Amino acid sequence: MIAHPEKAVDPQAVLSDLEQHKQGLPLSRIYSEREFWGMSFKLSDSTLDPRSDTETLIDAVIKRYPDKEQSLRILDLGTGSGCILLALLSEFPNAQGVGVDLSNEAVVTAKCNAQENRLMDRSCFVRGNWAESIEERFDLIVSNPPYIQNQIIQNLDESVKKHDPILALDGGEDGLQEYKKIFSDLFRLLNKGGRAFFEIGFDQEESVTRLSKESRFLVQSTYADLAGHIRVLELVPENSSGDK
Repeated sequence: MIAHPEKAVDPQAVLSDLEQHKQGLPLSRIYSEREFWGMSFKLSDSTLDPRSDTETLIDAVIKRYPDKEQSLRILDLGTGSGCILLALLSEFPNAQGVGVDLSNEAVVTAKCNAQENRLMDRSCFVRGNWAESIEERFDLIVSNPPYIQNQIIQNLDESVKKHDPILALDGGEDGLQEYKKIFSDLFRLLNKGGRAFFEIGFDQEESVTRLSKESRFLVQSTYADLAGHIRVLELVPENSSGDK
């Protein structure tokens, strides 16, 4: 009301929104929209509500690729709303990317966000089970896969467990189930000199690092979120120095 005094306010709508929020529905779900990396993203029931921790991944990529004029080919696995891929495309004007999600509704939402943010010409979103249907190679792979152990989902904050899709949360019994699937495909997906950036849980650095070594990948760098937890791992093939 203060920011847009010219807009009429519907009292009944405001009361309805307040009642929903009082019952635990996040504002982002009430309005089906979330700001991420200074951009606006539509949400749906099949997309994760982007959190500020995930912006750590965008920061990490920018630190590794300071030359923003590079013509990167980017693959975003488990794209959801498309926020990670589209944020990166907004920073790298010559880059192109593909986003993959198992949910058709998420793919539709991501396409809508690409259109709204004027990035449709450099992005493509497809339905798929991780990279099973992807045959090309990429310079950069990014992903925020499900990494919550299924037995502790019930202990999550109400705003998460009741309103984020279980498909985007459940990482199996050990929280590593989806990393294992993705890591098995990394070699065939990455161009020479390519890198992969993964968001992880606040206490998963050791376990995901171990898994990456088993998959013949090395952790090149780690990146902490604002709370000081290691939130993103940068991986390179073990037979590569990581230099591009």
